[in-house]
Amino acid sequence: MVVGVLALTVVVLAVVAFRARPEGGGVSTAPLRGEEVTLGPATHVGSEASMQIPEGQPPAGGPHFASPLAPGVYDESQQDGFLIHSLEHGMIWISYRPDLLGPGDLQTLRKVAHAYSDDVVLSPRPANSAPVSLVSWGRRLTAAMPLQEQQLRDFVTTNRNRSPEPGVR
Repeated sequence: MVVGVLALTVVVLAVVAFRARPEGGGVSTAPLRGEEVTLGPATHVGSEASMQIPEGQPPAGGPHFASPLAPGVYDESQQDGFLIHSLEHGMIWISYRPDLLGPGDLQTLRKVAHAYSDDVVLSPRPANSAPVSLVSWGRRLTAAMPLQEQQLRDFVTTNRNRSPEPGVR
């Protein structure tokens, strides 16, 4: 009897833990979101001068540094070369220009980044011309303003892990 109750407790806890986990990093088969971006070769370089960084927009691929940036929420601007490598691994980069965000926008961005914490890098990027840009390997989307949380979530769930080296973290 005790063994049966213990087994049932383990099963219930497993189900609760499974349902409470963050949304997984599965691969969508839906059409990719955002505009397609023409990319250069995905080679490793030693300086940003060797990269193809479009003015006013976050890069969506191409030459990059040898090390990726870990997924997470960053309060400081990060070097594009590390972020491009993260995109190659299937991560989504949400970059924002702090001076163009409205009240509550940063909270919305953080909420989405935390919901997909294994798949998203969130960081300020003052060089952006738009308030918020989302990029995956070969795709870029300028977020609608005011921010629409569902648009952000849809980009993440559709575009994550659709890259040359998906799922590498």
